[in-house]
Amino acid sequence: MLILAVVGIVCASVEGEMLGVELMQLVEEGQGFSSSLSYSTVFIALKGVLSGTSGLLLYALVMRYRIVCKSKILAKQLPPDATFFSACSGLRSQFLLEAVVCTVHMPLLSADRKIWRWGEYDVLCLDQLDVLVFTRIYLLGRVLRNQLGLNSASHEARLIGSIHQMDLSSIWLNVKFSFQKFPFESSLILLTIDWLLTSVALNFFERPSNPTETNASDAFWLTIVTITGVGYGDTFPWTLGGKIVIAIGGIIGGMVIACLLRVILIDTLQLSPQEQTVLDVARFYRYIRQRKESAAVLIQSGWKYHRAKNVSTSSGRGNEKIHLYAASEAFRLLRFAQPPSLAGDTYLNSMSSLSGASVADFVTKRADWLRESIGDRRTRSYNELERTKNLFRSIAASS
Repeated sequence: MLILAVVGIVCASVEGEMLGVELMQLVEEGQGFSSSLSYSTVFIALKGVLSGTSGLLLYALVMRYRIVCKSKILAKQLPPDATFFSACSGLRSQFLLEAVVCTVHMPLLSADRKIWRWGEYDVLCLDQLDVLVFTRIYLLGRVLRNQLGLNSASHEARLIGSIHQMDLSSIWLNVKFSFQKFPFESSLILLTIDWLLTSVALNFFERPSNPTETNASDAFWLTIVTITGVGYGDTFPWTLGGKIVIAIGGIIGGMVIACLLRVILIDTLQLSPQEQTVLDVARFYRYIRQRKESAAVLIQSGWKYHRAKNVSTSSGRGNEKIHLYAASEAFRLLRFAQPPSLAGDTYLNSMSSLSGASVADFVTKRADWLRESIGDRRTRSYNELERTKNLFRSIAASS
């Protein structure tokens, strides 16, 4: 199916280039509001290939949904007499949507092409609707999903996914998984596809009317400048269709670049567990050093105040007393402050630092300690229960 979709996209791209050249010549000749232009032999051949690939795509789509329906019947998810077009299958809406995407194009209806002028710049013809053929690129996502293996995961993974109400074939899950596992490759593929398709679609609308776009390279330049957010202003879309196409392509490209920055650059700046351990140790011993220095300053201030009471004036004693109070407050804040942790979870770090028989001894000692704690709590609960029973008995006896 992907091969048929790629063939259709290539035909639509060549058709857009030829259509742009013919419409540009028509505009330069100064044709009227509405005119006709006969189709060339190459254009008729491209239309035939495009219609043929659309029909084959529809047939392949029907066969695929039949297989999916049979798989659900074998998995006891659907009744034996169900079809993919029945309401109980849950596949009808998906099939109709994909059928529209895989078959929508402008077939060859007559021997002449009707052309209209709308507004100051827009040159319209029905063949420009073939730009919708580019939406068939979604089939590439299905192929990539199968290559990632999420659609053919084990039964255990599907069971856990169903428990957590998570669909392993979800498009959003596959996008997140691909960006986490292959961030650079995924971003490069999506940016390239968005750049090429937006440029070709822009060429459909802008070639006849925009004097700043005289060939396909201008469309490629405008698209890449828009996606990257540079926007030199040397060229811009004039037609309504071109503005819509460049806006959609720029939004998608900006989202991909934002994902690339988030996954690659920001995650690269995050500290690794080893780096975090080193920084935690440095922070902890800096706290210890500050507390020792504060204690030393407090002792010095106390001695200076003691000496000032005998030899200094009242103003000197007042200053030394203020310094003593300030040192006392600083030491108090450090003394009762929460010290920084050395390396996060002490239990996990101690477990990771042990190996072999040490791990077994550690686990055994911890299990014994937990067993003793549970026994002590049970004994205390039993004693509390006995005291409560005795209290109730004494109350009943006194009444």
